[in-house]
Amino acid sequence: MKPIYAYGYFIVLPTGDFHQIIIYEYVDTEEEFARALETRPDVELENMKNNMQSFLDEEVVKINGVVSKPKVVSVNAGFRGSLRRPFVEFLINFRGGLIKGDNVYENIYEPEITAYDYGVAWIFPPDFEVVEADVGVGYEVEPKNVLRFSVRRGFKTPGYEKIVFRWVS
Repeated sequence: MKPIYAYGYFIVLPTGDFHQIIIYEYVDTEEEFARALETRPDVELENMKNNMQSFLDEEVVKINGVVSKPKVVSVNAGFRGSLRRPFVEFLINFRGGLIKGDNVYENIYEPEITAYDYGVAWIFPPDFEVVEADVGVGYEVEPKNVLRFSVRRGFKTPGYEKIVFRWVS
């Protein structure tokens, strides 16, 4: 199974709850994943959940300087029109104390060379605005509470991300 693209969505609530959705798309010319899901779906999904959790456990996520621990709450898998086009979806939650005014999200992780393209969107509540971002690549803020960026295969990730966002009301 070869990864070809990933989508990452972060939905932030005023309560300080961060909901992350990651969807990986693959090409599997041998249809090995389909056979694995058919014969042992619970084992396969649990292994994926545990693998993702181990990656998250290696990262240091901070909200306003306080460490937060992302947790995989669900994993789902399926196919995009063919058994040779599997996808895997992870739902991840974490929490941080937000304040009126400026807030800071930081993520420290092991730098790597990306094996596939991916896109990321951060969606903040309507009364929030993105102030600045350091994500290693160019980014777009439109409207004021939505941050988007894309990463190309072969990019060396910086090992650090920071997003400053303001609660304006």
